[in-house]
Amino acid sequence: VTLASWPLKKPMFPSIDEQLSALGGGLAPLFEWRGLKQPTHLDFQQFLDSLSISPLVPPTVLEVASKAHALPYPPHWSEELDAASGALYFYHELRDESSWQHPLTDTFREVLQQVATFAEENRRLDQLAVGIEQSLTEIQARAAQDLQQWVGPLGPEGEQYFYNNITGCSTWEDPCERWRYDIHVRYDLLVGFLVSQERSSRSCAREALPDLTHTLTSLASSVSSVQSILANSLTAPAGADPDDPEASGARWARPRARRNALPLPPKATGSGAPRRALFS
Repeated sequence: VTLASWPLKKPMFPSIDEQLSALGGGLAPLFEWRGLKQPTHLDFQQFLDSLSISPLVPPTVLEVASKAHALPYPPHWSEELDAASGALYFYHELRDESSWQHPLTDTFREVLQQVATFAEENRRLDQLAVGIEQSLTEIQARAAQDLQQWVGPLGPEGEQYFYNNITGCSTWEDPCERWRYDIHVRYDLLVGFLVSQERSSRSCAREALPDLTHTLTSLASSVSSVQSILANSLTAPAGADPDDPEASGARWARPRARRNALPLPPKATGSGAPRRALFS
């Protein structure tokens, strides 16, 4: 009897693709977020180098990295080209800040390290699904803890801002939106990795694959409700008029006025960030 003629057992459960479809996909695709800018000048090999990803990593890691490379930039971020050198940099319009580093560098590094670990451990599908669920649960807890430092929204509609009790800084950027996009990206990449692994296992399965309906339902429900969870983690302004906190004597200083001018390349000096172009 040849392998080609060996009878494969019919899968007992629907594929992950089918289960996600039945759950409504869990989340709307990242590309459906309004106003997001797409990468157009981001070189893939330089992208890998910026994340310290070797071309010799397992194909599954490169597959996830390729998907990460194509994702839209987070809200209010865009890519720009330095007129003098032609180097690529990234600009945040609300913060009026520029960086040589991709705004999701830390997120991508964490996700790709997790994928590399999962691939090295060669987990079963059910173990992989549990690991991904734990990872997303942990990042939601981290986000909720960070958001407890923030007070807001402050100011009238259209001019709302947020104040950090720890740093004493204010920003026009909604920290809930920043975290929601970060978590959405992680969900998209990690569940996409799970789908890819399930397809690979299903194509050569000799036994019925595990039913992941419960885990996928839990994932979809948890991430779909993340907006309300994060919003509830913010500290509500107390003891002041949220529409005019400065007039009522509150200490929540308004951010500096928006410059509304052309984006400028990153400065040559600065701490904690790359001081030279990473993308050309």
